[in-house]
Amino acid sequence: AGTDEGPDAAGAGTRGEDDDARTAELDRINSKLERLSAQRRALRRAMGLFGENFDARVWAESFASPDPDDINRVFAVTGGYLALLNNTVEAVRVGAKLVGVKPAEGMLGASGLIEAVRIDGGFSDQQGQTFIELYRTRNGLQHDSPGVEADEVHRQVRLLLRHLPRFVESYVDWLKEHDIEL
Repeated sequence: AGTDEGPDAAGAGTRGEDDDARTAELDRINSKLERLSAQRRALRRAMGLFGENFDARVWAESFASPDPDDINRVFAVTGGYLALLNNTVEAVRVGAKLVGVKPAEGMLGASGLIEAVRIDGGFSDQQGQTFIELYRTRNGLQHDSPGVEADEVHRQVRLLLRHLPRFVESYVDWLKEHDIEL
């Protein structure tokens, strides 16, 4: 009597709880995106361990090498690639949740979310295809797939560094179109 029960009466959270959750999600996106710049620099530094301009021959030899020092150098590059993709995909996942976008029909996981954001206008066709390709390589590396070849990783690392800034810019613009300011 005389109290405002608000949305909590139907089992939903209170407006304050919803605002707190949204703020936490926005902070999560910001933290992921802010980390990308340092991770890109770290990946570039790791690539430098394979000669000037990330020499494909030196990379391939080290990628196949049983030497622990070579393995650690390779891990510095593959770990940097994984970190960049994982943080970017996590930011996309959280943003898609805030916007209310679900994975594209017939597609699962991050690839489905990337495609759904593309369909919603967040990425160009090329950006969506490129990022799904990068993510598939990420999955191969993450799960230690024996089918991942040195030359493919070499190409994908370069592709990621070339496309990531525009991908993130498109993503942030898409969030703004949905009244989500970071």
